[in-house]
Amino acid sequence: MNIADVRDIFPVKKNYLYFNFAADGPLPTTSKAAMIDALEECSEKGLMAVPKQIAVYENLRDELSILFKSKRENFAFTKNTSEGVLLALLAIDIKEDENYIAAADAFPTTIKMMENNCKGQMRLVKMNDPEPLQDRLLKVIDKKTRAIVLDWVHFFTGKVIPLEAITQLARERNIFTIIDGIQGAGALKLELDAGGIDFFVSGCHKWLLSPQGSGFIYAADRVWKRIQRRAFGWLGYDWGDFSDFDIEPQLREGAAVMEYGTRSYSAAVGLVESLRLFNALGIDAIERHNLELRKLFVEQITGKGYETIFNEKSSPIVPFKSAVVDTLSLKKRLEENKVVVSLRNGYIRAGFHLMTDREEVEKFIDLL
Repeated sequence: MNIADVRDIFPVKKNYLYFNFAADGPLPTTSKAAMIDALEECSEKGLMAVPKQIAVYENLRDELSILFKSKRENFAFTKNTSEGVLLALLAIDIKEDENYIAAADAFPTTIKMMENNCKGQMRLVKMNDPEPLQDRLLKVIDKKTRAIVLDWVHFFTGKVIPLEAITQLARERNIFTIIDGIQGAGALKLELDAGGIDFFVSGCHKWLLSPQGSGFIYAADRVWKRIQRRAFGWLGYDWGDFSDFDIEPQLREGAAVMEYGTRSYSAAVGLVESLRLFNALGIDAIERHNLELRKLFVEQITGKGYETIFNEKSSPIVPFKSAVVDTLSLKKRLEENKVVVSLRNGYIRAGFHLMTDREEVEKFIDLL
């Protein structure tokens, strides 16, 4: 399948120039239709048949395993990124006299969730700093450090961290890595098993173009050799077809043990369809397309006098501002021309993705 062939399944393009994927990704009509069918069936027939429900979550693991080059058993369905981070922290069970490292300039929801739910001491480093991230980590790591919790891609600057160097540093010191992937999953390619990451978590409503309330956690095989496998709720056990509750259930295999309660069936149905789209296109082609559009945009607007935050290794996220027009006024003018972007930290943040074509980027540049 070619990227140019799928743009018609995004109706948002009929009315807007959409560049706001780092906030919310539009739902493709294929996912919308699958969700409507699922909801209509629930409405007309009541509770979905158990085998059909189970099949959806197994299909989800299949599609995630293709996209991220990993074993299907290493994935579990979650509601969002924060839930995934919390599950990983609960699995590691950091003690009060231990510590974990997080990014001081990460998106605040994850930081606040960790502050309120982790017993250990939080130590902070900055992602957006000229000093190499590995050097900053080494300054705060000690023998009591249990986990490093970082964003793969920074939500504002688009900076991509050196994952392989960080995971190697962590493995050498027996430290767990928890990577928040929400700003890279679907936009950039990543092979999870080869990358040495212990836990990878992501909501799917941004670059993965899926319903809000859908997400996943990846847990590498090596995780269970270092911590005790346990269920986080009743769905962490294998109840078969849910017809006999007098049995003594076994723990579910792989990361599925972390699915602790009733899951959103309609969200999972929509996510499966979106993942099928990504796998049909191929993440290599998607990443190449995204970064080519980013390069075009940055080169053109810097030539017009706009300021951007440049990173050597960046995602399709571009923060920019004008030297002569107030940022709020500029965003308002863009909105009046039906350009969808976000305001972040005094900059306008734009993003470029598989549904974006060169003509739309050139219209955007002309408006600027």
